[in-house]
Amino acid sequence: MPAFRRLLVVRLGGQFTDGVFQAALAGSVLFNPDRRATPTAIAFAAAVLVLPYSLVGPFAGVLLDRWSRRTVTVWTNLVRAGLVLPIAALVFVGSEGPLFFVAALVVIGLGRLLLSGLSAATPHVVSEERLVTANAVAGTAGSVAYSVGLGCTLLLQRTVFPAGDAGYAAIALSAPVGYLAFAALARFGFARYELGPDLVVAHRPRVAGEAAAVVRGMAGGVRHLARARGAAYAVAVQAGFRVLFGVLALAMLLLYRDRFAGDDLDGVPAQLGLVFAAGAAGG
Repeated sequence: MPAFRRLLVVRLGGQFTDGVFQAALAGSVLFNPDRRATPTAIAFAAAVLVLPYSLVGPFAGVLLDRWSRRTVTVWTNLVRAGLVLPIAALVFVGSEGPLFFVAALVVIGLGRLLLSGLSAATPHVVSEERLVTANAVAGTAGSVAYSVGLGCTLLLQRTVFPAGDAGYAAIALSAPVGYLAFAALARFGFARYELGPDLVVAHRPRVAGEAAAVVRGMAGGVRHLARARGAAYAVAVQAGFRVLFGVLALAMLLLYRDRFAGDDLDGVPAQLGLVFAAGAAGG
């Protein structure tokens, strides 16, 4: 399945690059010896990492069923590569205000759209009987690639780049290289509609109308869960797990920053690297 292997490389490369970029952002906010982040900045940083999954995910299909998924893959990577440059400049000058968080939110949101598009494209590159296996491999390997990207950032910060604004900005500037490379692989590795959608409807509702239909569909899903207790329990368990995992992850970061490190943040990245390595092994 050469097409699936190419698609998997695009996914793994993108998630590895996401890990590098997001670790540089998190490090510049949480573990920057040039300044101590305020609780408000930490809360915004956590929201920037999580919000795209709630804001972009449900509406991704509205766009992915209109446009060539190869085109979505190429342009999301190109736009992200362009946006990383001003973000790195803001990190370098120590200006992590609203503009910084909005730009980072857009980059991560586009990454969420990209992952949705790659998942939607998988049925076009594997046979039906192998689809479940392909999705399992892609999802698991993507999580591991993301963790490896986080670990590589921590290693670079420890061995190559200095701690502080300049070091984290330099690491962030490596992300456009990955985004551009995998945009090129998608552009030249697949035909325009090879990844779907199969059928482009000529006269379909406006984007706003389809987005409203998604909202109505989610409301209908909530009403259905009120009647289907078994499904509601499963969703509640998953939601509870996510909440507790988020609390634990944020508590771990704050403990490393405020309790375990004391006044010296230089050794924190190496210690966190072991945590992320354990997470990758668990995945």
